[in-house]
Amino acid sequence: MLAVLGLAFGLGMLHALDADHIMTVSSISSARPGWRTSLGFCARWAVGHALSLWFIGAGVYLFGLAIPVRLSHYADAAVGVVLVAIGVWLVWDLKVRGAHAHFHRHDGLPAHAHWHRHESGSAESHRQDEHRHGHGAVLVGMLHGTAGSAPLLALIPISHLGSAWLAMGYLIVFGIGTLTAMVAFGFLLGGAYERIARWGGRVVHATRMAMAASAGLFGVYLLYGAV
Repeated sequence: MLAVLGLAFGLGMLHALDADHIMTVSSISSARPGWRTSLGFCARWAVGHALSLWFIGAGVYLFGLAIPVRLSHYADAAVGVVLVAIGVWLVWDLKVRGAHAHFHRHDGLPAHAHWHRHESGSAESHRQDEHRHGHGAVLVGMLHGTAGSAPLLALIPISHLGSAWLAMGYLIVFGIGTLTAMVAFGFLLGGAYERIARWGGRVVHATRMAMAASAGLFGVYLLYGAV
């Protein structure tokens, strides 16, 4: 049992670093670069990813439900659409809303970047916007959990475990492994964005445009493969 659960944790960490996962969290986190944003989004994404696997696993191994054959295929196509939409949204955010970074150094505190947009709105409206982005991270994670190689890495191995409860334990530990790797990546990503912000607004702008182009192109690639 320990060997099986150790395998689940390792595969969960490996699965978190799939290209479409990294592309998605990196692109969306670039909308407001920083430690807090990157860590928060990556953690919420991992929670959503784990929830979808647990729901699918419970349906299959506890309640004997059948998974539609084309479910993963449709989810892959949906991930492609989401990545294209992220690319378009990043360009719109830069060109229309005028998002830009300022770098500040306060007395007695480490240097850090502030992210601004030329837009009106109350503090309450900005908090609501962040709240919606938090829910969005969970939903995107759930979509990724349904798509791609998740069934291969998680659902196929547990079909040979014999016990439904051990299978669910496998999925839980798999989700913990995914969360661990994604939080570590979010920590590194936040640090990278903080360093990029120190190089000036033009570098930040170029980085976000590169992320937008990469997300859009990778989304088109996924859509082409799903057709």
